[in-house]
Parts: sequence; C-alpha cells; structure tokens
Amino acid sequence: MHCPGQDRQFWDKDAIFEVECARCGRSIEFFKDEASRRCGNCGLRMLNPRMDLGCASYCKFGAECIGGESHGIQKKDC
Repeated sequence: MHCPGQDRQFWDKDAIFEVECARCGRSIEFFKDEASRRCGNCGLRMLNPRMDLGCASYCKFGAECIGGESHGIQKKDC
C-alpha cells in the first residue's frame, strides 16, 4: 500500500516550497514529506514548518508509514 498523500503524482503546486533559513536567511527547499533539511549555506538543520503527519493517527498503515513507535503514533480503530 502506498499512501496517496505521499505519492508524488497526487501532489499539488504547494507540495514543494521554500523556507528562509533562520540563521543566514538563505532559501531552503522542502518537499512536503521531508521532516527536516540542512541549509546548504550555513549547515543549520531546520524542521519542516508544514509537516503534518496527523493522518498517521487514524490510518491503519500509519505506524508502518512513518515508524510509529519512534514518532509516538498509536493506531486507533475507525
């Protein structure tokens, strides 16, 4: 099973975006499914400000998708 939210063929124009580095101000490109990126200029690792893994709390494949135990995700029955 491949999650439609993670399948790039279903992504819209907002799935890839840029964020200003908090340390040096340079642009860092994020894909919506990346948890963090390192600035190519100063090396600061920044968290993805748009990361939303809320679907993993109700999806039966959530724990497999993002490694549930390491991210505190618990399966819920729907």
